[in-house]
Amino acid sequence: MTITRFLSLTILAGVSLPMDAEAQDMSSADRQLLLENVTQADRNDDGAISRSEFEALIDLNAADNLGRAQRVKRSGRYDMVFNRLDANNDGFLTRQEMQSFAEERG
Repeated sequence: MTITRFLSLTILAGVSLPMDAEAQDMSSADRQLLLENVTQADRNDDGAISRSEFEALIDLNAADNLGRAQRVKRSGRYDMVFNRLDANNDGFLTRQEMQSFAEERG
């Protein structure tokens, strides 16, 4: 999985559209914004996204009008989306969890 796809999945989680199609439609400028937002949200730089980091990421992406983040923020469904992605319920989102989710949705 490419880093762009991983990052795209982070903001697109929980939508009904196929993940790959949505991720491929992102412009290079949007991908760059997304990368910057993930870097900023991952406060401890451990490569995993905690629940609080996920909320920060969604808020950053919503401010930049990326993916479906505004919908998640507006509806307040941070927990629902995070819980759908956190397959092992450890409170962190990893690349592997994102990839598994994408394959299920794909």
